[in-house]
Amino acid sequence: MKRSITLSALALAIALPTFAGAQTAPGTAQYAANLGVNAEQFTLSELVALDKALEDNNRTGANFILSQAGSDVNYDQLQAGQISDPNAAPLVTRASSTSSTSTAGKSQIAATIGVDPADFTLNELVGLKSAVDTNDEQKIRAILTKAGVERNALSIM
Repeated sequence: MKRSITLSALALAIALPTFAGAQTAPGTAQYAANLGVNAEQFTLSELVALDKALEDNNRTGANFILSQAGSDVNYDQLQAGQISDPNAAPLVTRASSTSSTSTAGKSQIAATIGVDPADFTLNELVGLKSAVDTNDEQKIRAILTKAGVERNALSIM
C-alpha cells in the first residue's frame, strides 16, 4: 500500500510540471493580447521587455525579442495594430476596443482624466490614469502617441 502511494505521488510529481506549463497564466495571456502577440511564445519577462521596447520606440530591441520568441510579426506590424494571435483579436484591435459604444468603466476612467473614451483601449486608459496620478508626463505622451491622439500631455495633467 505504501509503495503504491509513493509511486502515485512520484507519477504526479513528474506530470504536474507538464500540466502546469501547458497553460498560460491568464495575466500573461492578457498582457500578450494587449501587446498583440501570442502568449504561448513568450515568457512574462519577454513580454515586459517587449512592452518596454515598444513604449520606447526601440525597433531593434523589439524585433530582437520577437525573433527570439519565434513570433511571426515585427515591430512595424505591432505599431500598426496588426496581431499574431487571431484568438486575441477581440482583446487588442483598436477598432473593437475603441468603438463608439464605450463601456461604463472606460467612460468613468476617461471622465476623471478628461479624455474621450473612444480614443483609448481600457488598458491605455488605466495606464493613462496611473501616469496622471503620478505626474509622469513621458508616459502620458507615450500613451497619447500610441493611441494616435494629438494632444499635449500637459493638458491632461
